[in-house]
Amino acid sequence: MALGLLLSIAAAVLVALAHQLPEAMRPDRDAPRSYLIANASLLDPATDRVQTDGHVLVVDGRIERVGTGALPARPDGVELIDAGGRVLMPGLIDVHVHVFDETDLAAGLARGVTTVRNMGGFPFHLPLASRIERGEILGPRLLTTGPILNEVGGRNGNALHEAVDGAEEARASVRRQYAAGFRHLKLYSNLSRESFAAIRDEAAGLGMTMSGHPVEGTEADPVDFAASLDAGFRTLEHTESIVWYALNDEMDPAGVRQLAEQIAASGTMIDPTLVVHENLARIVETGGAHITRPVMASYNPVIAGFEQDNFEFWAQYPHDDRTRMQAFYVEVTGALHEAGVPLTVGTDSGVMVTPHGVSTVREMEILVDAGLTPMEAIRAATLNGAQALGLEGEVGCLAPGCAADLILLNGDPAQDIARLYEIEAVMRDGRWLDRDALAALEEAGHHPSTLRTWWRLGQHTRAIG
Repeated sequence: MALGLLLSIAAAVLVALAHQLPEAMRPDRDAPRSYLIANASLLDPATDRVQTDGHVLVVDGRIERVGTGALPARPDGVELIDAGGRVLMPGLIDVHVHVFDETDLAAGLARGVTTVRNMGGFPFHLPLASRIERGEILGPRLLTTGPILNEVGGRNGNALHEAVDGAEEARASVRRQYAAGFRHLKLYSNLSRESFAAIRDEAAGLGMTMSGHPVEGTEADPVDFAASLDAGFRTLEHTESIVWYALNDEMDPAGVRQLAEQIAASGTMIDPTLVVHENLARIVETGGAHITRPVMASYNPVIAGFEQDNFEFWAQYPHDDRTRMQAFYVEVTGALHEAGVPLTVGTDSGVMVTPHGVSTVREMEILVDAGLTPMEAIRAATLNGAQALGLEGEVGCLAPGCAADLILLNGDPAQDIARLYEIEAVMRDGRWLDRDALAALEEAGHHPSTLRTWWRLGQHTRAIG
């Protein structure tokens, strides 16, 4: 009896803690969500143009009018914002993050990331997404896959994966995730041929979407790379994983061209996530100093603790192959783009010393290094991301009917992608966040809760049990 009472009290304390957020993440429910933004340079990724003397009318969190020249009549209750000629564009979409605490969302929004897809669902993610949608928490729009599906005994498995052993368990896991409310699946590398087929079949029957790594199968029964291209993935993740499995890490120009053409012909959208391997390479190059760079202030210490052995391994790694492979991954991504493969912007933020927010912009810089123009990188982070998430016409756009998720910049990123670091303000769901509000969100991102994180990890391991 006493033990039960103590456990109930502890659970109540943890529930209360989950709702105890930094003040910067608590939106003012009485603040306006209707604005006329005037004197803006409008960067529309759908037209590849930046138009000066522009204006955007936002009513109740949604764009109602976009134009240039003379301002429209301002309805009652609509506040006027003078953009001062600055660049106004859609907010950024990061299609591959790992959210372990609400403060991860604060760090992202502070850097202009207004929509994210979490790629490894825990029980808390769906309720959190609903609270954001209701306006109870200030953060990027949150979508999530279910728990990562992998095979029992898989080469790259870990304790956070939902491990299945054959087709029957795979079907049961998909049904369990559906019953829990998840509608998107993430598949990992080591699923067996039977499990992969069962997941595809069950997902199709339930109307669930899939994304993930190229599925390799088992050592005894490898699955051809083409099977992942035929699976109907919303996004195939990681240039690094694609190079590993499809090219066996071989730096063969003819093989790269053939692979790029194969992927382009399939119509599969690729999420390169170049920044996460760049961070691994930087750990090697700096002997570990990269782990403690200033932007790591927002990195979750619980996750860093889990990764400590990995950090130490790479900090002491004596070879230079990671630097060479990073350059090759960038080259392959450029070849994919040249072949017409649609690319998105994803980062793996939250793991492998890749902090939220700032890494999204860094990923876009690397895409430009790969050969995309700055405007093409912007499209990858807006229109392509929206398509990958099934949110075309809702996010990543600057047109009537789109959600009012916008960023105001002090320079033109279509000329220099690094100007995305120079954020003056962000609008999220019609809420205007000026420099002070963004600074407060950035500071909130520096204080992830270790207790909340441990609790969520415990909930997750019980759920996938």
